[in-house]
Amino acid sequence: MRKPCGPFWIILTPSSPGEIMERMNNRSEIEWAPRVSLAKIRELYLSEARGDCADELVAEVGYGLLARCRSILEFTAACEGEVRCKRCAAAGRETLLARKTKKPAEILRCPACGWQVRWRVYLAESEKVDGQLHAGNARAAFQRYVNRYSHCRTREEKILAIDRLIHEFHWVLVDVKGERAFKPAGVNLLRGSTTQVLDTLNELTYGENTPPELLAGRDWWRAQEPIVKRWETPSGTL
Repeated sequence: MRKPCGPFWIILTPSSPGEIMERMNNRSEIEWAPRVSLAKIRELYLSEARGDCADELVAEVGYGLLARCRSILEFTAACEGEVRCKRCAAAGRETLLARKTKKPAEILRCPACGWQVRWRVYLAESEKVDGQLHAGNARAAFQRYVNRYSHCRTREEKILAIDRLIHEFHWVLVDVKGERAFKPAGVNLLRGSTTQVLDTLNELTYGENTPPELLAGRDWWRAQEPIVKRWETPSGTL
């Protein structure tokens, strides 16, 4: 098809099906907070035990976990039918889009900014991220951290909130006979396999400068070790 433009003609080519689909899916704006580095967690506890933990490290770990928890809660809500517009969120606004069907091909359109995406594309892009995003049975733990950390003012309050979160557990059914075992919610938050996360939690460093509240959390965690061991396979991996 040709279209006049002054003394010239412009040749217009029809869009390919792929280009049309891409315009219907603003996938590049679907972003999620990554899991927090296990090395940063070790560094936080080690420096706290020495008594020289920097405020910057506390903030890096604390806000990293906060962003990850918010991503988990947002994705879980989307799976339940309430999708937050990514473009509005990036602009500091909150627009919630209700999924009206359970069909993968459903198109979600934001009336405020025009952002749109098919539900199956939203899911596919979310599955590419680092680690599991669905909260599962640990949803309350993630929400507690978001609520708690948002009100933390002192360095001590932030460290205690972090410690409580990474030691949180949720129940999971492991067989049809009704036997249950603990699985750490920290796997959703910390970058590593279940075994690596468990090993890190078991090896966290405590010292004479460690606050009593963190020592209490350590003692509780160690009391759960026999239960946690159920998740290990004969080869030692999960």
